[in-house]
Amino acid sequence: MDKNASPVTEGMKGAGFYDTHSEYQRRIVAEGTATIVKMVDALDLPTVTSACIIADYGCGTGATSVQSVGAAVRRLRERNRQLPLHAIHADLLTNDFNQVFRNVAESYAGEPGGPIYVSAVGGSFFDQIVPSGTIHLGMCSNAAHWFRVQPQIEVPGGIYFSEARGAAREKLARQAADDWLSFLRARASELVPGGRMLVQGIATVKNADGGEKASGAKLLHLMWEVAQTMAEAALLDRSVLLRYLFPVYCRSEEEAIAPILAGGLLEKEFEVIAAETSEVGNPYWEEWERSGDAAVYARDYT
Repeated sequence: MDKNASPVTEGMKGAGFYDTHSEYQRRIVAEGTATIVKMVDALDLPTVTSACIIADYGCGTGATSVQSVGAAVRRLRERNRQLPLHAIHADLLTNDFNQVFRNVAESYAGEPGGPIYVSAVGGSFFDQIVPSGTIHLGMCSNAAHWFRVQPQIEVPGGIYFSEARGAAREKLARQAADDWLSFLRARASELVPGGRMLVQGIATVKNADGGEKASGAKLLHLMWEVAQTMAEAALLDRSVLLRYLFPVYCRSEEEAIAPILAGGLLEKEFEVIAAETSEVGNPYWEEWERSGDAAVYARDYT
């Protein structure tokens, strides 16, 4: 590999670590359960001639994503108890797929009825990773906000996209838009006609004063302040800190649907059925407000 190449985003930390520290992500997944039921109800199941295939894009180690897939499986069972189902959990090659299958075994794999087949795919969801025209239900939760490769942009006074200004912010927005277009194009190839896709994640919204509010912005700024202190104490290489950017971009609702609307590059590939933002409570902050225990807050959040 070219030593000067931009690092590619890797999978979540395995061995159960991510599962233990993903209560926030569980809450986001829970917000989508009713939508998943509607997606299943919209499928033309009598035309499914073999197995109904569900794709879970960016599954991580599975503790959260099996909830989404499980909701789909249970609703599919209500509609057709004996219909064969095939769930595909996809993530990067570095992902801990052993933990995924442990979580699957403890969740929807035991649902009664017809056979449930489970498989894994290793690869980037910015590319096509399953055959064309095979997916009936696609799901992606808490994953599409990651950049495909580490942005090579310096943001003075911060490590987060929302603190970038001017040309730097525009460059990050273009990189994120290109990534999003790649993601959607791949899904357009993989979905069957009439298939459904749900993408959930963190976002940027407008404030009443016309400014913006990006998920995690306050936390990431505090992390930068701590890193600054570490650099001053020679515990962290200052030059590395100056070049580092947390590789996440929180799209606005407008940015998310732009490629699909009239005039967008993918207007003929998708239809926007619903697009919305909602505030999800921070479970770690809520616990801190109850207990005031900063050590527990730090342990659970990190």
